Amino acid sequence: MKQLNDFVASKLLRMKAIKLQPHNPFLWATGWNSPIYCDNRKILSYPQVRNVIKVELARIVAEEYPDVDVIAAVATNAIAMGVLLAQELGLPFIYVHSSPKDHGFENMIEGDLRPRQNVLVVEDQVSVGKNSMKVVETIRKNACKVVGMLAIFDYQLSATRQQFKKEEINLTALTNFEAVIRHALEEGYIHEEDAEILQTWQKNPEKWSMDNK
Repeated sequence: MKQLNDFVASKLLRMKAIKLQPHNPFLWATGWNSPIYCDNRKILSYPQVRNVIKVELARIVAEEYPDVDVIAAVATNAIAMGVLLAQELGLPFIYVHSSPKDHGFENMIEGDLRPRQNVLVVEDQVSVGKNSMKVVETIRKNACKVVGMLAIFDYQLSATRQQFKKEEINLTALTNFEAVIRHALEEGYIHEEDAEILQTWQKNPEKWSMDNK
């Protein structure tokens, strides 16, 4: 898995899907300042990388979730990769909003989901996990079982890990924060002092954000 972690990390850094700016932080939707930002939608523009990620996700499903009935993507960023994965596996696909739409049928689930189906959730990245947990809750309220969650990138935040453990959600990511920082150092994207800043943020992003406003 380490070899896959490093391969995906290298591709995300090279295509600038992940950017590291320790001295010029990004503003997250949470209101936090962060020295790292991930936009995995860039993967869709690179067919070879896109295909590798699709195939690797499909391999994990075949090995770890052979009884899955439906692939569910977290709207909106994971929809494209979720469709590619479902097509590769020949499985039904749905996507789930984190809150009801304010028009039409006011759906949270787009597509057909039947009671007692085994659902695998696909995320593009997992940071604080708020939207992910809302999607899990919605699927469970529809009398279905969430068998696990796949993501391309995991920030490995401790509070998120604790929440996933509490909700009994098994998360598998193709790469993660540790792999990205390791590869960024090896390839000269950042220096040791930059890595220290990034690692300090990762240990307590909320406090780091307050200290760096």
